[in-house]
Amino acid sequence: MSRRAHLRVAAIALVSLALTGAAAAMPAASAQPRPYQPVVWRDSVALGQPTDGALVRGTVLPAKGLRFFTWDPERHRSPSPIWRRYATDRLIRVLLRVSIEFARAHPGAARLGIGDLSRPRGGRWPAQRGPRLLHASHQNGLDADVYYPRRDRRELRASRVGQIDRRLAQELVDRFVRAGAQAVFVGPRTGLRGPRGVVSPLRLHDDHLHVRIARR
Repeated sequence: MSRRAHLRVAAIALVSLALTGAAAAMPAASAQPRPYQPVVWRDSVALGQPTDGALVRGTVLPAKGLRFFTWDPERHRSPSPIWRRYATDRLIRVLLRVSIEFARAHPGAARLGIGDLSRPRGGRWPAQRGPRLLHASHQNGLDADVYYPRRDRRELRASRVGQIDRRLAQELVDRFVRAGAQAVFVGPRTGLRGPRGVVSPLRLHDDHLHVRIARR
């Protein structure tokens, strides 16, 4: 083989090696991050009361979004299963609007943590592990649990009051009040405040606030 032929073979080998390395460095299509799921809006109807009601044509909150994540309080992990994420379309809009406004005001903060909403058709919740996980309300798609922002900005439930960023938590309470919340329940040890008759302390709410909107 001539010297020129040897050089040609070597050049082809180098090009092949470079292409193979580039292909290996590229992530597989399945590894690409998936876009967030859009909300499939439905004309929802809340029946009865939050403590004795039902939900018709409930709207599902996606498992996560650009400005929020969901949290399963029973298994202590994210995301929350779909059967815990049904609500009226109006409540979903309020949650998304507050999460957008909060993110714009605090671009460095963690995403808003959203917990239990209602079951697919509303109604009573099944028995769960631990008395603090039982819901007396959340039955007709008008209630939502929202976790207080943590001082360390981790997207987790605050297991102690000292982990809560109280300034941001108070701002969240204020934003839900301005969004027209009928009631906001906060933990007795959090020190969070709001208008009388709207914001009030409630036991077992030291790790999250409970927002309730009015029926249309």
